Amino acid sequence: MTEPIQVSHVLRVLIVDDQRLLCEGFRKLIELEPDLEVVGMAGDGEEALATIERLAAAHTPPDVVLMDVRMPRLDGITATRIVRERWPEIHVVILTTFDERELIQAGLQAGAQGYVLKDISAEQLAVVIRAAAQGQVLLHPEVASAVLASLSSSASAATAPSSSTTVGMGVFAPLTEREREILSLLARGASNREISQSLFIASGTVKNHLSNIMGKLGVRDRTQAALKARELGFL
Repeated sequence: MTEPIQVSHVLRVLIVDDQRLLCEGFRKLIELEPDLEVVGMAGDGEEALATIERLAAAHTPPDVVLMDVRMPRLDGITATRIVRERWPEIHVVILTTFDERELIQAGLQAGAQGYVLKDISAEQLAVVIRAAAQGQVLLHPEVASAVLASLSSSASAATAPSSSTTVGMGVFAPLTEREREILSLLARGASNREISQSLFIASGTVKNHLSNIMGKLGVRDRTQAALKARELGFL
């Protein structure tokens, strides 16, 4: 049984959705948790960016942003990309009623830390927020299935790299055997702690390996590394 994720402070959450009633519903659910606090709500991507700018100026930026996909003025995927570029320490979890594979991949590739459907339970939502704040990747089961199915169809000929590997327009340096082991576990959704326990190495060593892996793959975070791992056939 997985141990509860520990947090050292109250996590600040920004909710972004063009349906005000839904925002209010999520706010009430989130604030039932003693370690979670809603610091703002926005109706579209532009308002979300302005809200984050204001909160960051006051030194109280959100730790996690719950981001809708389809919104007026500025959609959630574009807003996610901008948030991750301007404030890389802020984690984004995409919320949607849609399960199109194209949107799922686009959202994760834009830097989203997780992707869940809007019918998620209050307990699951709290788990996702805490996990995102810790840099972990959590996907709704239906979403995960769609992502894997999509990646499988686009990477049927891919193999694990043993030398410099070209994917699309990117050229990646070779990974060591240990890095390939870690990347394989990461692609299966393992946390740093689980990787550490599985390979009998220190957590700090796992972090160092992950940093090297992301540099070699040319990705910014664990989510993109996991996606790239699946594209390269590590599952």
